[in-house]
Amino acid sequence: MDLFLIKHKLKNDFPLVREATIPHPQRAAVMVMLYPKPKKIHVLMTKRATHLKYHAGEISFPGGVFEEDHDDDLLTTALRETEEELDIQVEPENVLGRLPIVNTRLGFEITPFVSILPSAPEYMPAENEVGEVLEIPFISLLSTQQRDVGSKPGKDGVMYWFKHHRIWGASAKILNQIGHLSSY
Repeated sequence: MDLFLIKHKLKNDFPLVREATIPHPQRAAVMVMLYPKPKKIHVLMTKRATHLKYHAGEISFPGGVFEEDHDDDLLTTALRETEEELDIQVEPENVLGRLPIVNTRLGFEITPFVSILPSAPEYMPAENEVGEVLEIPFISLLSTQQRDVGSKPGKDGVMYWFKHHRIWGASAKILNQIGHLSSY
């Protein structure tokens, strides 16, 4: 898999569409950032701070809930949250696609946006939101895929591992969607 192939598939199969957002307290968006780092594609993820109300200590993509007073649409949410959590300003032209919505058991409706950055981003994590930043070799991560036995019967639950970190739930579903881009 290479970034050119992912870029081509995103533009053709999951084009970036900004659509009007109907305010809903459960709508959320995340930013998946892929970038080259010597000889490997990497993905940037975070371990959420342990004191947070939702998903404390879990591995996730930067993102958050749509805020009607601040956000024009869900892409704006993903861009704003990425800047708030990591001090990374993703240029809109680097956001190449939007993956299908991922629903969670807690009632969140997450829209994942995918960006391909020209190089590894410099970041400064917000300590009140981020416990740790993970720069993960993407192909190596995909190779750790396992069935998530905690998933409900009939659900396509998967999980991944990076070092001692278990990636599951919505984040794993999003990784699985991106992994399918390479298998077309």
